[in-house]
Amino acid sequence: MKKIFLFFIFTAAGFSAADLSAAGKTPSIFACEPEWAALATEIAGDRAKTYSATAAAQDAHYIQAKPGLMAKIRNSDIVICSGAELETGWLPLILRKAGSSKVQEGGENLIYAADYVETIEKPARIDRSEGDVHPEGNPHIHLNPYNMLKIADILTEKLSAADPGNAEFYSKSNKTFQKNFSAKIKEWEKKAAPLAGKNIITNHKNMSYLFSWLKIKTAGTLEPKPGIPATSKHLAGLKDMAKTEKIYAVVYAPFESPRAAKWLSRQTGIKYLMLPYTVGGNAQSKTLYGLYENSIDILLEAADK
Repeated sequence: MKKIFLFFIFTAAGFSAADLSAAGKTPSIFACEPEWAALATEIAGDRAKTYSATAAAQDAHYIQAKPGLMAKIRNSDIVICSGAELETGWLPLILRKAGSSKVQEGGENLIYAADYVETIEKPARIDRSEGDVHPEGNPHIHLNPYNMLKIADILTEKLSAADPGNAEFYSKSNKTFQKNFSAKIKEWEKKAAPLAGKNIITNHKNMSYLFSWLKIKTAGTLEPKPGIPATSKHLAGLKDMAKTEKIYAVVYAPFESPRAAKWLSRQTGIKYLMLPYTVGGNAQSKTLYGLYENSIDILLEAADK
């Protein structure tokens, strides 16, 4: 009996994420945002359980570290988030409750997507008086589809290591995704060509990667500083700017109030638009493909309004 007990302790202590397949355990992926959950589904399909900690109607900056999230992360084998301090207000708290050291800070299965791409809009100096500043650059990297291709490779690598029995499946899924998504990017770029050079005002700089990819110019933001709500004085300045610069549209995300955008639209006649921002942001953006397709469609349709 003692030998059996010691054998149990030995095997339990030796169990690792690499033994998932042998144990018949389905990998669990905890995604901080809907775009990463959607990407995980593209690669893993039904071979993994994927959970998104936030929804399209939520601002990932401001999430509460509730017990439900702690329970979900406790059994996660891979955690994938935007990083660059986007989730700094809540993620560190729930990571402490993770069951595996591999998904805690510094763990090999904790993926911060921003670490694997070139971020934009890095501040020249760090001064919190300038608002919600991200020292590592703009964290909303998913809106450049080329970044999704890079992260798909990283996620495939982590999944294959954690679940070697399905490594071939993940590899084939990624190859298919890379091929199909790359082809769609070329189609989207051709379709969006008329938008190049347009001036747009956005609520927050969470659309910067989308605009940079499509060669759209950010003429200003409704926020006077990142994370600071629009003020009357600042909006008046944007109104004056619109008299001398041709502004194509004012845009905001589903989790942002449209009040400032609507006010500026009434004062200037500039169109205001809600872009989906992430997967599930509207009825037409329920997949990664739909996210980019619909964002472009909304921007193009604005020309006819």
